[in-house]
Amino acid sequence: MASVDLKWIFYDWYGWNVQLFEVLNTGLPVAAQPLAHVGSALGSYWAAPFMLAALALWARYAQAISPTISPVKIRLQAYCFGCACLLVLISTSVLKWGLDFPRPSAALIHSVRVLAPVERSHSFPSGHSVYAALVFAALWPLAGAGFRFVLVVFLFWVGFARIAMGAHFPADVLGGWLVGAGCTAMACATVANKSAFLRGISLDGRTNRQR
Repeated sequence: MASVDLKWIFYDWYGWNVQLFEVLNTGLPVAAQPLAHVGSALGSYWAAPFMLAALALWARYAQAISPTISPVKIRLQAYCFGCACLLVLISTSVLKWGLDFPRPSAALIHSVRVLAPVERSHSFPSGHSVYAALVFAALWPLAGAGFRFVLVVFLFWVGFARIAMGAHFPADVLGGWLVGAGCTAMACATVANKSAFLRGISLDGRTNRQR
């Protein structure tokens, strides 16, 4: 009984999760459906290798392309992104299979507009939203004001696309953002501690050599 109550509060939002889903899912005009497909494609994990490659190239040519951003800072964000990807693969799989919440097409059946084939289970969290949060967190420290606005649009676009396509509830999207942000924070903390440790060893070795 307690577990049901917790799900009703934190996942169903006292019924608002389903109501918000129905508004966003059925309220999308037919002419705007291609935008949902594009937003969903942008949140695909298959883009992760290209993201890492782009960060690596950016770090290599940072002095020529973005002289105001340190190549070291870009490399650190690339390491954070790579480590976070490994963390989310584990955490997302555990949550999806452990909770095994139904997808909208299975929970609501006839009141869902599905724009693409989706599974009927493992709804929480939205994997696309997790990946969007990883990209958002990795690029945010490197972005200027204008590009940060683009990142915010990207984050909400992917989340909205998954709801509009009938693949996830709003709670799945919010959960995906939280999982992605949490894994990125853990990865960046690990990378920062390791970098500080390695710098300490380097400085200590240099000091010993000087002695």
